[in-house]
Amino acid sequence: MSFASIRVRLTAWYLVMLALGLGVFGIGSWFAMRASAFHTIDEELEDRIRGVEKFMQLQIASLSPVEIRDEFREHSVLGPGGDLFQVCDEKGQWLYRSAVLENNRVPIRLPTQLGDEPIYENISVQDIPIRFATGRVVVNDHPYTIQVAAPLKEFYEALERFRLILWLSVPLLLTGAGLGGYLISRRALKPVDQITTAAESISISNLSDRLEVPKTSDELQRLSETLNRMLARLDASVQRMSQLTADASHELRAPVSLIRTTAELAIRGGRTNPEYHDDMVQILTEAERTSKLIDSLLLLARADSGAAGLQHELSDISISVREAMEQARASATEKRTELTADFDSSALVVRGDGEALRRLFFILIDNAIKYTPEGGRVRIRVEASDGQTTIKVTDSGIGISESDLPHIFDRFWRADKVRSRGAGGAGLGLSIARWIVDQHRGAIEVQSEPGQGSTFTVRIPLANLEAPSEQS
Repeated sequence: MSFASIRVRLTAWYLVMLALGLGVFGIGSWFAMRASAFHTIDEELEDRIRGVEKFMQLQIASLSPVEIRDEFREHSVLGPGGDLFQVCDEKGQWLYRSAVLENNRVPIRLPTQLGDEPIYENISVQDIPIRFATGRVVVNDHPYTIQVAAPLKEFYEALERFRLILWLSVPLLLTGAGLGGYLISRRALKPVDQITTAAESISISNLSDRLEVPKTSDELQRLSETLNRMLARLDASVQRMSQLTADASHELRAPVSLIRTTAELAIRGGRTNPEYHDDMVQILTEAERTSKLIDSLLLLARADSGAAGLQHELSDISISVREAMEQARASATEKRTELTADFDSSALVVRGDGEALRRLFFILIDNAIKYTPEGGRVRIRVEASDGQTTIKVTDSGIGISESDLPHIFDRFWRADKVRSRGAGGAGLGLSIARWIVDQHRGAIEVQSEPGQGSTFTVRIPLANLEAPSEQS
């Protein structure tokens, strides 16, 4: 049984708190019992003082000192506490002293040394603890001191028995409570063991399995639900990685095979120079396409790992859009596509990475040109409103079906009609575009109808030009 176990630590903390509680309770009870007993004894002693005072008021005027002593001796043994009191006058002359007190020379205060309230003190007589109460009374205009006493032996023996009971009962209570607490914590944490066992049985081969969720509406239910959500995310990530690997293998196999076949044909000989030239052009084209695919895969892999950090500095959106248009101008000219842009006159400055933004807009413009028939048009609108800049890329192309719209940002996804291999893409461009938009805390959306064209809309927050520039 390891102390690292939660149930052991819970039991240990429970025992520590219980021991502290019992200790405080035991000590408090002992002092409370002691104070209560002394209070009771003091009340009895005060009653005896009043009894002696009343007796003196009735008898002292008609009796001689010798007769008073005899009366005291005769009546003292009949009262509570027995013959344990002594009386003196203001001159220190003894009216009466019990034998025990006289033989042991127990001191007594004169009336002039006392106030209205009795004085209580503990004095040991013949090694016996005795509680004394000394009070001042006035009888027939003469002050007297009355001192009464009660033995404390039985009282201390009772306190000792109580202390012994505490010393014996506390360990027994702690032992029983420890066993009970351990069993209760073990039972309470049993579902955690079940969750642990179930979680350990899940590996990469069965990530689709889920933990059983107890319907207890407590922390265990929330823990199970959280672990299931984490497993779902892991499952989705592994599936994406598997799909990415499969798609990448498929995408790379075709150009590599084509390059190999073309090279083999060229090596065999018997071909004219123009044919060699065409072969080399085809090899170069496929090599460039493969290089772009590998660059895109590398960027997405770095994005997934969090290593593809972007520079966040003041950047003019209009400049990035114009650079992207110039980069795509050759493709537009080749297809006789009309490429135009409208820019808002207000400031279009955002905090972001200018090169990444240029790549984002080139992806959108290049896609629009690719999937727009010859003689079509691609129009770009850049404007600012409500603290953000909005960039719309609208084409007159073939459009995207409603069933395909939810998947267009998935990696390697291409619809049969919209994302064909003949267009030269690998299905990674829009995935990269969405990642760039996310890195700029923006949003991207698409509206499209088959045969009517598509509009991609990007919204990115404008920079606060009054704040100092930051770079991360």
